[in-house]
Amino acid sequence: MSNEILLWDNPRIKGEQAHKLLKQRVLELTLPPHNLTRENIAKMVNRSISKVYHLQRELVEDGKLQTSQSGHIIKAKPDRLASKYADLTQTQFLQIESVIKWRDSLKRAEVKKYKYMIVNFWKVCKTLDVHPDVFLIDDMNEVNPLVDKFIQLFKEGKTHYLKNNAVKDPLRQSKASPQAYIEAIRSFIRRNGGDIADGDLVIRRKPVDLYAKAKLSDNQRLKGIRFMKENFGEEMANIFTLHNELGVRTTTLFTMKPRFEKITRTFDGSDENDKVRLQVPCTWYKATIFEQKQQKASKGGYFEKYIITPKAKAVVEKLKDEEPIHNYQSIKTAKDEYNERLRQLFAHLGMISTNPIDQKNYEENTMKWFYVHYPTGVMRHSCVHWLMRITGNNASAVSTLFWEKSETLKIYAKQSFDDLLQINDCAFCRPPIESDKRFRRFCNLKHAIIFYNNGGKSKKEMIQSA
Repeated sequence: MSNEILLWDNPRIKGEQAHKLLKQRVLELTLPPHNLTRENIAKMVNRSISKVYHLQRELVEDGKLQTSQSGHIIKAKPDRLASKYADLTQTQFLQIESVIKWRDSLKRAEVKKYKYMIVNFWKVCKTLDVHPDVFLIDDMNEVNPLVDKFIQLFKEGKTHYLKNNAVKDPLRQSKASPQAYIEAIRSFIRRNGGDIADGDLVIRRKPVDLYAKAKLSDNQRLKGIRFMKENFGEEMANIFTLHNELGVRTTTLFTMKPRFEKITRTFDGSDENDKVRLQVPCTWYKATIFEQKQQKASKGGYFEKYIITPKAKAVVEKLKDEEPIHNYQSIKTAKDEYNERLRQLFAHLGMISTNPIDQKNYEENTMKWFYVHYPTGVMRHSCVHWLMRITGNNASAVSTLFWEKSETLKIYAKQSFDDLLQINDCAFCRPPIESDKRFRRFCNLKHAIIFYNNGGKSKKEMIQSA
């Protein structure tokens, strides 16, 4: 926050007027489009979380906020897509033969969000005022103009689901993505036996090239561990530490019950030209973890994961085999809280603004937007970058830890000009003259393991102390 004096803290505004201004701001920050947590609201209004809680309760008594049956503040309207699907069951739309065929196909394929897809497709048809079967015409030259028309109406905020009296930000709406709707059209056509040629109904993907650059430096990883422990406790620090090294998806992180196998080997850190033999006892841990794929119908697979750094090994040594790495009762609560803690860390590191409202206003598909909306995705990307650095940029080896096909890692294997200048650098055997401790590199994994097991010493330092 800036040093600007808040209205309710202005000494010229006292008593009931200051309280009224503060309460109004709490209301604004609680409701859409902000939907901030009490913790973030407290930071914005310069009050304690407890004070914000009591103000929200006053707003409930005033009838300006509503609570659920369990007593929780309702910050947003109920999921309209889910309720809309229930409404659709009472209409003729779900009685159309092609829609029934599509729905049944989605259910057989165990597509979890089939209701959302159907509702989105209904919105497309309703917005264009067309029968679903017009998309099954065996001529994409007739279908494509319909899709283009829908995209234009969507960008203008004229899709059927938008209320006429709803206030929309034209700039933000123009930048919104119609991807979910195009996916629904594509799915409807294909599951009804239609063919879609390359170039037709192309889905605009996230700029993967940009997001794949998201990473934390070695120093930032260590700062993150300290930040998590000092502010949120040892458990959150342990989760963050392991996530840095495992790089699993968030659901896996909070549902896995790993059994870590301790591996001990002695490596020779010297070569044929060295007069001193450098025998280094090394330990690391190995676990086989099931990863659910992102694709809706995919079953996922098992991947080997390794724990190498001293900080992460210390965490593993305290874990119990085949038990969760946390004590959360709710996986959703765990994921939500961890994502929020990561956003706070990124703000602490200067990667994004400390102001929650600024965070919500970042332009879509920019790096800062990615840090805010996909903080755990940043952790996964960062882990891949770290593994690439400690394995001598061995893309094929690293890919086996994350994906079934090595092609997925090609984007990470792309080297910048700075990367090219650091070819052959190794923090153990060939430290650069101007050592960059932010992003340590190694010529191979064995040298990285030796480095992490010998207290972070280079070969030269080991020989000198031998």
